[in-house]
Amino acid sequence: MSAEVETSTPPVEQPPFKTPSKKEKKKAAASPEKTDEFLLARFKGNGVRYKAKLIGVDDVPEARGDKMSQDSMMKLKGKAVAARSQGKHKQRVWVNISLSGITVTDEKTGAAILEHAVNKISFIARDVTDSRAFGYVCGAEGQHQFFAIKTAQQAEPLVIDLKDLFQLIFNMKKKEVEGSKKDENNKVVENGSEGSHNDRKGVEQLDLFGDMSTPPDLNSPSSPVQPHA
Repeated sequence: MSAEVETSTPPVEQPPFKTPSKKEKKKAAASPEKTDEFLLARFKGNGVRYKAKLIGVDDVPEARGDKMSQDSMMKLKGKAVAARSQGKHKQRVWVNISLSGITVTDEKTGAAILEHAVNKISFIARDVTDSRAFGYVCGAEGQHQFFAIKTAQQAEPLVIDLKDLFQLIFNMKKKEVEGSKKDENNKVVENGSEGSHNDRKGVEQLDLFGDMSTPPDLNSPSSPVQPHA
């Protein structure tokens, strides 16, 4: 007689299930996917606004430039310090970012002080010495001005919103161009002839930002900046 030997397979250990921490859950909830639909809803109407102070406005020679922007920022901050010694303070404002562009309004009266469409903004720069300051260049050829702004909190969220806004408008223009090309191609098929098409430039070469052929440079220093009072 043969004896049957009972064998048992040891249980396979299951890896422990990791429960997301409250911090991870909060981070995931606070960072929705930035689809065009999400950004369109975010920037429609009055868009988003940030509390800030207007440091000043300075005439600049070029439409873009890191050093030029930083020099202008330091110049305007120097003027603001001098004005403060005489009892004058920076104007408190709200900075609105919407599909219309950047609108700066007086905090008390709500009156618009500055209104700049996206296609007129040629450069945006963070202040490398101050995490709560940024500026942008705006204006026609030969009439460029640098606008310096001090934000109540870190300037990075505002700069990211501007970057998202430019990307959204770029995507919208791109879809518009592609839609026009598709309609044009359909007409060619209907007519039964290939024909010649004008303006066969790639989307990247088109004047997607009105007066500008390329999106504005968004300069965010890779090295961390220290808060400056």
